[in-house]
Amino acid sequence: LLSSGCGRHWPDARGIFHNEAKNFFVWINEEDHMRIVSMEKGDNVHAIFQRFATACSTVQEVLKEEGYDFMHNDHLGYILTC
Repeated sequence: LLSSGCGRHWPDARGIFHNEAKNFFVWINEEDHMRIVSMEKGDNVHAIFQRFATACSTVQEVLKEEGYDFMHNDHLGYILTC
């Protein structure tokens, strides 16, 4: 990872944020620019997805308020890594 530049400037401008239940995380500038994770024990996939979808929508609203948005291509869809 160091040869690719992923380790430069660590830990500046990087972090992990989570909710009190610790079933929702946002990783900033680890390997991706932003990684959104929603999880919990059990089989309540609806709750996991609802939490993830709400978070993505909220992040996108904030980005748009600041004049930004998620990277999107009409042919490829949303641009992402991982």
